[in-house]
Amino acid sequence: MSLESTGSEFNEIHHSLLNRKSLIYLVIGVTLVYATCIFIFKNNLTVRINFIDIRLQNSNLIYGNLSNISHRVKSPFYRTLGFIRWNTARLERVPLMEKYRPFFAELHYSIPNSTSKVTYTADGSVESHYIYKVISETMEIILENHPMIEGLLYFHFDAWINPFRFDNMNFNNIWFPDSALPPFRCVTNTTGWNWWAWSYGYHNVAKQATANVAKNYSNRFITDKDVFCGGWSDIYYIPRRFFRDFIDLTSVFYAIRSFHEVGIPTMINIIDLTHR
Repeated sequence: MSLESTGSEFNEIHHSLLNRKSLIYLVIGVTLVYATCIFIFKNNLTVRINFIDIRLQNSNLIYGNLSNISHRVKSPFYRTLGFIRWNTARLERVPLMEKYRPFFAELHYSIPNSTSKVTYTADGSVESHYIYKVISETMEIILENHPMIEGLLYFHFDAWINPFRFDNMNFNNIWFPDSALPPFRCVTNTTGWNWWAWSYGYHNVAKQATANVAKNYSNRFITDKDVFCGGWSDIYYIPRRFFRDFIDLTSVFYAIRSFHEVGIPTMINIIDLTHR
């Protein structure tokens, strides 16, 4: 074997040892990094998933347990009382209505003859045509005892509400639907408006109630003595800032038993005229 070939073999062995040494260092480094990551992961890891911060303790992620959530998606109605009305005592529907509970601050069940008094969460009113009376009493309870409630959403038990479809609504304003039968209108006479309620003279009752408001609250509300309104009143929202107005107007309209689908739209119109 020549000296030249011996030197070449030595160089190859030397390079091989260096490569093995580098590989060992690399393996040790990767192992340390991996061990560090596992330690952090198991003990204190914050993961951001779909804009929700989820804090995981003691490898909960490994077991699929995401129970400790620091920020939850809030329903638009998280500070709203859901006032659900039954015109007949269909108690078998209560479990279905309970599915709304996670989306509201609280639920109020208005079921005929279910209770003898009005509370924050229930009433037993049998006056379906004048249901706004117990609504106003519930508002009074909220004003006195529940500062966190910012509004009241009234709806019948047979309405289907998708809470997250209301996320772009202004919760400082009144919401009132414009239905087909009857449409929401404010008029001075019934000409051209063919609706059964007018045959009972409900518009005249509302006009009298408006006149009484002008008399009793001359410095409080802006009214138009010739205007009355009508509209479907099975769902609407009243923000807290208008509760007192609704309560005081109810005391006048209920006193002469104004029909709810005329009285409520007319009261809402008075509130609107007053606060424009």
